[in-house]
Amino acid sequence: MVFTMKIRNGYMLRQIAGVSYILPVGQNIADHKRGIKLNESGLLLWNALQNQADEEELLSLLMQQYEADASDESLFREDIRHFLMQLTTLGIIYGTEASVPSSFEHYFQIGTLTLGYHGPEELIHPSFFAFACAPSQPDQAIRIIPSAPAVHANGEILVRTKELTICKNDAHYLFLYPEGFQVAECRLSLDGSIADFYCRSPFDEKAREDLFHAIRFTFLVKAQMEGLFALHSASILYQDRAWLFAGSSGTGKSTHAALWERLFETPLLNGDLNLIGISGNVPVVYGIPWCGTSGIYTTKTYPLGGITLLKRAAENGALPMTEDERQLKVMHRLISPSWTNDMLSRNLDFSADLQTRIPVFCLQCTKETAAAHTMKQIIDDSLSGPNED
Repeated sequence: MVFTMKIRNGYMLRQIAGVSYILPVGQNIADHKRGIKLNESGLLLWNALQNQADEEELLSLLMQQYEADASDESLFREDIRHFLMQLTTLGIIYGTEASVPSSFEHYFQIGTLTLGYHGPEELIHPSFFAFACAPSQPDQAIRIIPSAPAVHANGEILVRTKELTICKNDAHYLFLYPEGFQVAECRLSLDGSIADFYCRSPFDEKAREDLFHAIRFTFLVKAQMEGLFALHSASILYQDRAWLFAGSSGTGKSTHAALWERLFETPLLNGDLNLIGISGNVPVVYGIPWCGTSGIYTTKTYPLGGITLLKRAAENGALPMTEDERQLKVMHRLISPSWTNDMLSRNLDFSADLQTRIPVFCLQCTKETAAAHTMKQIIDDSLSGPNED
């Protein structure tokens, strides 16, 4: 694949006392845009960019100029990427393909997707390292740009809350965060393959946590495209299968999972979020690093046994559901994106398919131990015979 870069209008190359500068012109001056000083290598690369050279062409040009051999290639490639990133950050060049690396510092396998990470080491959340994998072509490239964007893209607003605004234009989904968030903005290509995160300094623990949560949004977009859906739920391992407990805030999904662990010694798999897909015609739950405040997650994959939808009540017991109720209630617990008609339809279609493959229960329950015993009996009955729900 050839990655090309385009120079934005409103910049010119000038020599000042024998030194090369790229300077803003016209509206760019009014908008207080910055220029950049070029050394000899920068001038060579700039002239090549005017002919829309891609990264490989720039690399070849620079190595020929300095008569470098193969052992120097990685250093020259990093110099080129740094130069392109500077120009991109300043808004002088554009195009999401402009500086996509051909290799990454880290690779992570989450579900069936490979993420490639390109950016400062100190911004990688520790939970990601449990999912480290061998280098391969990433399904989603995560690029960290260490500044606020020089040019703010516009778009149609899809979702707006106090914590996040999501927009869409012809090239990107745009994630805009509040001032206190150390990720200023994210631009995700419409096919989900490239996620650019503009991060504010300092690169401290808060910045790492903010980026960790911001990556979750872009991951879930790409995951949905690949048939993977995230259910807001706690999960346990029972009879070699993952069982998910879901419900609206305050219904006690974490409490219920903890009761199972204490009473029946069932391992907890994830305290807050579970990624579901279909593998070999079998529903499975993939381990993911995001787990809310519970700190509980797994890297392993398990067959999905079933989903229990919890409802607070004064007594414990199963509630019957019709097929449409099961589909709708499961869909409501998904946190996969539903910003567009197409996204919502994908969530609904997956929920419809899923509830034909696994049992979906509704349990009205207390937070007492009897609730776990009631649910265990329901699950045991389902494992010993056909689901009558």
